[in-house]
Amino acid sequence: MSNFEGRSTLYSFQSFNALSYWIILGPPIVLLTLWLGGDSRAVGIVSSIMPFLTILQIPSTRYIARLGYRRAMLTGWTSRTMIILGLVFLPFFKGIWSPERLMLVLVFFIFSWSFLRGMANASWLPWLKELIPSGQRGRYFAWENIFIQVMSLIILFLSGLILGNKPTALRFSIIYFISFASGVVSLLFLGRIPSVEISGCDESRTSIFTSLKNAVRDISYRRFLLFIFIFTLSNAGFDSFTVLFLKRETALADRMILWLGAASSASMIGSLVFAGGLIDRWGSRPIMKICLIQTIVYLTVWVLLSERALNPVILLMVFLFIFYGMVKATIWIATWRLTFISVPHTNSLMALAIFNTGMGILGGISPLVWGYLLNKIPHVWLSPFGYYFLSLILLTLAAFMALSRVREAKAEQTRDVAIALLTLPVRSIVQLIGFFPRGRRFTQDYGIQDEPPEPEADTRAQKSAE
Repeated sequence: MSNFEGRSTLYSFQSFNALSYWIILGPPIVLLTLWLGGDSRAVGIVSSIMPFLTILQIPSTRYIARLGYRRAMLTGWTSRTMIILGLVFLPFFKGIWSPERLMLVLVFFIFSWSFLRGMANASWLPWLKELIPSGQRGRYFAWENIFIQVMSLIILFLSGLILGNKPTALRFSIIYFISFASGVVSLLFLGRIPSVEISGCDESRTSIFTSLKNAVRDISYRRFLLFIFIFTLSNAGFDSFTVLFLKRETALADRMILWLGAASSASMIGSLVFAGGLIDRWGSRPIMKICLIQTIVYLTVWVLLSERALNPVILLMVFLFIFYGMVKATIWIATWRLTFISVPHTNSLMALAIFNTGMGILGGISPLVWGYLLNKIPHVWLSPFGYYFLSLILLTLAAFMALSRVREAKAEQTRDVAIALLTLPVRSIVQLIGFFPRGRRFTQDYGIQDEPPEPEADTRAQKSAE
């Protein structure tokens, strides 16, 4: 586990924050939308609001540079937590208000919550970038996600128990009160995270346009942005639309759908225990390329499910959710690590805001468009969901090609990492029974080293000094 000042406080904040926002952004909000009378368009709108409002992070860099990270986050997070109270009472108005009015009020609450989040969240990644040592970021994000997925597992399992087979207004209200209470607790830990100076930042003294132009000058950063934007299109709204697919096309109860999400979270936890160290050792890019190949295989199975070539039996669904939980957890912590590597040192606050904003806008467009199209696409060669999953396969393939152009220093070759991962169980058994000492010899056969090599420039400088 990574070790630096404020580590335990960060983990505690992220745990209770996740307990709160998984209810706002995860399967419970989709089920609430459908229960209140919404359709696929309503699901698309609700799923797209938060990503769209990340555009607020670009103008907010100016006041964050003046206020500081902690003050900006505390103000935004406190305000957005209060908004959740509206969702606690909204379910009781079903039967009193029309479904159209209920949808308008639901959208208003999600919009307000997302607006406040978008204004404050520009300070979060720069804060982490300054706080977490560069050599520990893979392990930090792995353990952060372990705590987040533990909370996800708890809340999805608990939500399934609370909702049962026949959801009621009181049961939905209890779930959203848990979200509110968790948000309040997270604020207590947020205020204890160590403050850091905003270094290399001139966003508060230059125009937004100038800051934008300076941030995207770096060609390596632009290549990374191209990859992350395509990748965002390939997975934005996917969790919401799989819930919609299972709700429409299968006989699974709401409780079972939530428990499938819990199984996915459990698999993420198991994957993250090992993924952080492997990513720090081998690099983000090769791990991400392997995960993208696995994602294409996974999406192919969903195409077969949507076309009735496979039956959605419960054992298959459990396997799919567990498999993709492992892949998703690994690729996202590798992405965050690669983000910090790719962001230029100067104008880093604006560069990270561009990263978040681009992901947000594209992440909002995708569910909004597909929420509309799923009701309009005729069933000709494929079903509407068949076209949806097929488009995700094509976008994932494009993301794989874009990732090949992203450069990462000290990253191993993808082929070598794949061989090392495939042979890892055998090597672990061999080392365990003592045939080979634990060391470099076996791993060097595959171009993998236990410790990253020293930079050549540093080695030459040392020899010159001697």
